[in-house]
Amino acid sequence: MINIFFHSRLLQIGLSTAIAGLFSGAATPLIYEALAEIMFSLSESLSASILVQWINIISLIFLFVAPNRDKLVNFLVLVVGVSCIVMVVLTRFTYRRRDEDERQRVEKEQNQAAKENNTSLRINITINEQSYGTFD
Repeated sequence: MINIFFHSRLLQIGLSTAIAGLFSGAATPLIYEALAEIMFSLSESLSASILVQWINIISLIFLFVAPNRDKLVNFLVLVVGVSCIVMVVLTRFTYRRRDEDERQRVEKEQNQAAKENNTSLRINITINEQSYGTFD
């Protein structure tokens, strides 16, 4: 019974397309996030648009190479896959965007604490002046 389903060419194409779409859809947000971290000084929208542009260029190259060249396309996909794995392994991520957000949050908290201390100091000085009779 199972052999009947796996001998069907249409089922194989559908199953392989569904699995490829599942893995591609799961990896896409991670790729956008990693690119935003790598290109931190630029805005996230700019890094995302650069990635989409490269994806479109590579897709066009594969579309023009594809007609009647199955083995070449398979080889190109293998080369792209291996090169992507090598690039991911060699890339060292520093979370500069997260670090900058953390630095800004700490700075804001310190400024608020300084304002509160300054306000409470003024109140204490005023109270002390009133209790010692030095207040004009």
